[in-house]
Amino acid sequence: MATTGILADPSVVGLPAGRGESTVGVMVPLVDAIYWLSLAAWFGCVLGIAIVPPIIMRVIRDADPTLPRVLSVNLDKQHSVLLAGEVIGAIVATFFRLQLFCAAAYLLPLIVKWFSVDRSGVNVIVPILVSALYVLSVSFLIYGNWVVWPKVSKHRQTYLDNADDPDVANAELDRFDQYSHELFSVVRNMLFSVLGMVVLSTALRPIVLTLSSTN
Repeated sequence: MATTGILADPSVVGLPAGRGESTVGVMVPLVDAIYWLSLAAWFGCVLGIAIVPPIIMRVIRDADPTLPRVLSVNLDKQHSVLLAGEVIGAIVATFFRLQLFCAAAYLLPLIVKWFSVDRSGVNVIVPILVSALYVLSVSFLIYGNWVVWPKVSKHRQTYLDNADDPDVANAELDRFDQYSHELFSVVRNMLFSVLGMVVLSTALRPIVLTLSSTN
């Protein structure tokens, strides 16, 4: 009598034991690959938004460029703020689109994981936590992309349109700074929630079945 262990249950994919074992043997690595690739890419995008913009802002501020076509005078290094904002805006918008794609690609493997990992006893806590962090991360992503980011873009453009009116321009610049800080607070929170998903995902234990066969 010999025993062999396989991952997951053939009944998960609705196949008989004979065909199911070989199919699961192919599906599990594929699901794992999509799961980790999408999660790693998502974390990389969030990390990029958290790290890259402050570096760009610091470098451009130190260079202190002049943009005579935008503002006639360069008070308080406002030209560098505007130029850095333009560069950062393009980067943030791209990263947000990539995050939406990664979050969507991650959802299906996450659902499949619920049927291929051990959920007995206290083991169910880990997939619950991963799923909760996914919902939280998506909430941050939606809020940052569709609520805060449009306000940042709006107030920056209003500031440019009223550059010759100091009262309006200064008020819009203050709002631009306010929502920029709020945006990066959202990104910081999302960074920790996605990082939590990465750490907890390493603790997901696959189902192991022990099958008996006669020599």
